Amino acid sequence: MIGVLGGTFDPPHWGHVRLAKNFIDLLGLTQLIWLPAGEPWQKSSLITPSKIRFEMTQAAALDLKELYQDSQCPAEISVSRIELDRVGPSYTIDTARELRQSFGPDQSLVWLMGADSYQNLPSWNDWQKLPDFLHLAVACRQISISKKNVHHDPQYPETIDEIIDIFDRRITHNVQDLTKNPAGKIIFDETFHVDLSSTGLREQLHLGIAKENLMSALSPNVLECIFSQNIYARFN
Repeated sequence: MIGVLGGTFDPPHWGHVRLAKNFIDLLGLTQLIWLPAGEPWQKSSLITPSKIRFEMTQAAALDLKELYQDSQCPAEISVSRIELDRVGPSYTIDTARELRQSFGPDQSLVWLMGADSYQNLPSWNDWQKLPDFLHLAVACRQISISKKNVHHDPQYPETIDEIIDIFDRRITHNVQDLTKNPAGKIIFDETFHVDLSSTGLREQLHLGIAKENLMSALSPNVLECIFSQNIYARFN
């Protein structure tokens, strides 16, 4: 099973790193792909340049490997440029299609996310089609999708309530359902919760917070990458 962790990663923080490790262990992932967003259509244009975010994500991937200490990480870990090299706005559905085409029809693919991302799915472009291409693994207690900020294309005959009901019926509590099927299932992990915000961390970095005060929020190699290049003072 291949896990994909997408995000702006501006910056990547301990929440991202630990979420990745959590799902590697829980789902038995053989591969974990970090996938920094190119031009996120829902984000402000004032994001850190993609080259820098890619470097920070590489640092986070290294910190993930180092969490396993003396034992070898069971998953192959990589950082993909699939969205960074794409021209124009970055849509998750396009990435899901491209990943499915790349790995073939039978490979189990799972998109890893936190509660906020899952609840806000209706604001994503063509969000209804995501389970056609991959599974979803959500790091929180079982919840339903929010009906706020709905992006509902009139081409879909179902109402938003009907689509959310379809998503709810995809929920499973059995990891084997994700292993046996290439896509289409949704699983929640109620034991893991992310309580960090890249936005809040950026604000602290812009204000010149000391490096030692960020050790609980940012992993070692990410911290070194940020402070050695003075990233958030340069791109303010």
